[in-house]
Amino acid sequence: MKQTKKWVGLGVLVSIVLLAAFAVGCGSTSTTTSATTAAGYDINTIVAGIKADAQLNAALPAAIKTNGVKVACDIPWPPWEMYVSEGSTEITGFDYDIAQGLAAVLGVKFTFVKTGFDDAVPSLQSGKNDIVMSSMYDQLKRREVADFVDYAWDGTSLLIPKDNPENITDLNSLAGKTVGCEKGTTQAVLLANTNKQLQSAGKAPMTINQYEDGPSAILALQSGRIVAYLTDNSVAVYTAQTTQGGALFKVITDPTNPHGYNPQIDGIAVLKGNDQLRDAVKNALQKLIDSGAYKTIIDHYGLIPVDSAQINQGTDPGT
Repeated sequence: MKQTKKWVGLGVLVSIVLLAAFAVGCGSTSTTTSATTAAGYDINTIVAGIKADAQLNAALPAAIKTNGVKVACDIPWPPWEMYVSEGSTEITGFDYDIAQGLAAVLGVKFTFVKTGFDDAVPSLQSGKNDIVMSSMYDQLKRREVADFVDYAWDGTSLLIPKDNPENITDLNSLAGKTVGCEKGTTQAVLLANTNKQLQSAGKAPMTINQYEDGPSAILALQSGRIVAYLTDNSVAVYTAQTTQGGALFKVITDPTNPHGYNPQIDGIAVLKGNDQLRDAVKNALQKLIDSGAYKTIIDHYGLIPVDSAQINQGTDPGT
């Protein structure tokens, strides 16, 4: 999932269009409008109304109380995480705003560390980061290494050109075509499994191109190197709506599930065994849910909420 990149090979116009999609607030196409202030929403005002919980702070590991929480995050991946404007290093998005709420409850600073998605969980093992907040599905395979504080839902959808020249209707219609996804994601697994099903049915398999980040995949889609980009439904919808005023892309979803194929629960990953930090994050999230701050934030970004803060509720095996 999702890092800023140098934009090469397709010209300045495409660069500006795609940067706009990955840098601005919900529903906006301006590269100078922040999601932090769009439509009267202000995360600073929300955070200012949150009181620190002394008991939760006391329950934190000593190193966290001293140094704060280092958050692995693959930026940009809107609307989960993105930059407030083109060329800015200031972060916004659902993960960032939820983190600010958690920081306010726990009374410690959360510092985001730009980390490739494939490297996010290993960065917990190495001690470089303390948690992952990066639209990461809570999957059984990942839980061999990390526990998850579950905080939202999402699925997978297909982002395709607006005029749909290849007549893409669903996963089966991708047979024999070249498609894209990001390395290390659930979408890579879904495409591999779909290829097995296509071949079993006597159909031509897809050619699957895996990219280091979302912007690279979108550039490939824009240039015609792939016919579809499989990504989180929330990301596909956001990109389709905000890129060049909605003129470039459209979203194909599972007709039986409007939130995408194989909907799963997303979680905040904490290294297994770090129960103090995991439980503190869970309890702080419940405080945000109880206060209404969580609903305000998640509604602003158009994501699917959880009813309460729970640990390790995902059931997908992963890989």
